Amino acid sequence: ETGQSENEVSFQMESAARAATVKNTVFNMIDATRYQGNIDWGAVAASGINFAIIRVGYRGSSSGALVQDPYFKINISGATKAGIKVGLYFFTQAVNEAEAVEEASMAMSLASGYKVTYPIFIDTESASGGRANGLSKSARTAVVKAFCQTVRNGGYKAGVYASKSWYANQLNASALNGYCIWVAQYNSSCTYSGKYDMWQYSSKGNVSGIKGNVDMNISYTGY
Repeated sequence: ETGQSENEVSFQMESAARAATVKNTVFNMIDATRYQGNIDWGAVAASGINFAIIRVGYRGSSSGALVQDPYFKINISGATKAGIKVGLYFFTQAVNEAEAVEEASMAMSLASGYKVTYPIFIDTESASGGRANGLSKSARTAVVKAFCQTVRNGGYKAGVYASKSWYANQLNASALNGYCIWVAQYNSSCTYSGKYDMWQYSSKGNVSGIKGNVDMNISYTGY
């Protein structure tokens, strides 16, 4: 959400901490891409972050090309060296199940050799001029399931990332309950009525070791 003040972010973080206490968990999380630049992962760990979901790659929204996040290797190496548990996410623009399998295969190939204990997520959302924007709800759900099943078949845990409204309007969310569900809602509480395991509550967080804003999350499950 744009235009959030530091006080609003602080309130959200406090609310998230209360929510975490209610659900008996203390798993504080960030997600990281090339946009955060060089991260001091030791400082991130010292600030109380338990785990990170690192972008492994993405499919071009118009070109359809598969691209590795240029900071993936430095981020996953730095995070694991600092003792932060990691998961991965891939920004999809797959338009069919075959492309979803291709994306999942790329993510697992790049994950090889690293200790990935949290799920590998498919990030499904709108993109400017996105080639997948016009998919039907059923076609998009099939893409997500193909990605997640491929990941699971490869021996990794599988998950889905989307906003509250995206789950409600662009996916058959109930068909995905067998996977880890990560919901984005920038709010003082998560009001998503479906099943969810992780909540992204702000895009305006500040964490030691990271310049600029970073997404803030909590997980109700440890891996």
